[in-house]
Amino acid sequence: MLASMVRDIADVTIIDAYSHALSTDDTVKLALEFNPDIIGIGLPFTFTEPAGKSIAAGLKASNPELKIILGGIQATINADGLLENPAVDAVVLCEAELTVRELAEQYNEHGWNGVVNSPPAGLKIRSGTDVISGDSRSFIKDIDSLPFPSFDLLPGFPDFYSARILTSRGCRFKCPYCASAGYWRHKYRAHSPARVIEMLMNLRDSYGISRVSFADDTFNFDPARAKEIAELIIKNCVNMEWGASCRPELLTVDDLRLYSEAGMTGLFLGLESGSPRILKGIRRSHDLEVTRDLVGYAESIDIETHASFMIGLPDETDEDVEMTLEYARNLPSGTLGFHIFHPLPGSEYGDNTHKYGLEFDVTPDTGGSLGAIDGVAPIKTRHLSVMRILDYYQIARGIAEDRIRERKDTQR
Repeated sequence: MLASMVRDIADVTIIDAYSHALSTDDTVKLALEFNPDIIGIGLPFTFTEPAGKSIAAGLKASNPELKIILGGIQATINADGLLENPAVDAVVLCEAELTVRELAEQYNEHGWNGVVNSPPAGLKIRSGTDVISGDSRSFIKDIDSLPFPSFDLLPGFPDFYSARILTSRGCRFKCPYCASAGYWRHKYRAHSPARVIEMLMNLRDSYGISRVSFADDTFNFDPARAKEIAELIIKNCVNMEWGASCRPELLTVDDLRLYSEAGMTGLFLGLESGSPRILKGIRRSHDLEVTRDLVGYAESIDIETHASFMIGLPDETDEDVEMTLEYARNLPSGTLGFHIFHPLPGSEYGDNTHKYGLEFDVTPDTGGSLGAIDGVAPIKTRHLSVMRILDYYQIARGIAEDRIRERKDTQR
């Protein structure tokens, strides 16, 4: 999206270090080959910050004149801390499209000093020992006004990637473990259903894409809109398979039937716990038995369902975890996912650890792999020790692996 905002006034290259599993050194080397003036580094998750800072340091050491800007959820949450790093010149706060466009225009006209002297709204910038902030920036009201993402600049697209599109931004739910909703200020904005169909047909006609994932936090946040999208997919003969994440309490059998007719083949459900007490505590309102029936129906009409759970939530006891494991064992979903709870900065739990009885026991060490956080239990809770959380996680992994084997045996 950011490339689309500036490619008419700047030469733009995208380096996807995450998907291509590039080392810090390889990322720095590749970036410098393009002889850039400005580099933006996205920090979408807490655990990407160390790698992002390492890349920034390598770039700055190789070319002190290079301007390095960070953005994303983690950069927004920790903007002031990141700007203490001499390798970081600026941080874009929250939604970046208009900020990046204005920054590029100012840079083209007045150079970096022009950006420092008059920072665009939504930008924090370091000038010597001072931090200068532009005005706060409101969210874009009409996201249909934005251009299509520059998929053609993704290295290896479409063969290397599963195509993903974001059709809405934000969430009004207030799950205490989530940092994303707070980043979007608990507001929700969506592309019109007609625009979604445009994006799908663009991917199909321009790149030959036959399957897409909706990257929305909650595809069915507005059930009527989700229904209209499905109906338009059918009406316009889009003929594309798709998957999405849905809230189970907003989902019905009729929805699933329509989604299936429209091409849905994958459904992600963040169920988090099999304990009604814990679900109430984390402000989740789905009924466990109704959800079980929905999952069974989805599977019966060839929508493969992935159900996700967390281990080590605040106030969770051994009994609660056992309930989660037992519920998962008996859930007829195609696959299961289990994740160790992490109190993410920017979430209610992450910003109030003492209030919720969370005590950090170890510093997560991902061993240089940005996704390797599930083998680490960084906290102990009121009821569960680090080792107890890890023990349960290993049991849960066994349940997930058994489900994969069962599915393979069924498909033979």
